Amino acid sequence: MSDDFKKEEKVERREEPSRVGATLIKYAFITVLTLIILFFIVNYLIPLFPDGNGGGGEGNGNNGDSTINVEIDSDANSEGNDGGNNAGNEEEN
Repeated sequence: MSDDFKKEEKVERREEPSRVGATLIKYAFITVLTLIILFFIVNYLIPLFPDGNGGGGEGNGNNGDSTINVEIDSDANSEGNDGGNNAGNEEEN
């Protein structure tokens, strides 16, 4: 009697290499893209926030030193020339 209710099902499993390869490429691309985004966040966005471990607060960076060192050439005249012989630009007084 139990043999009457027994049903045999045939399940075909299809493995399509092109679909498997496409899925692998898709998830590899998603993984690489995620790693690039995380790299950007860690290296560029976190250091922008002050008092974070990444920097931006006092004690990091230039330590509050906002001076600019400018080197002035004392041989330059008022026209911005270097005072030497400039080919084609020589003037006689």
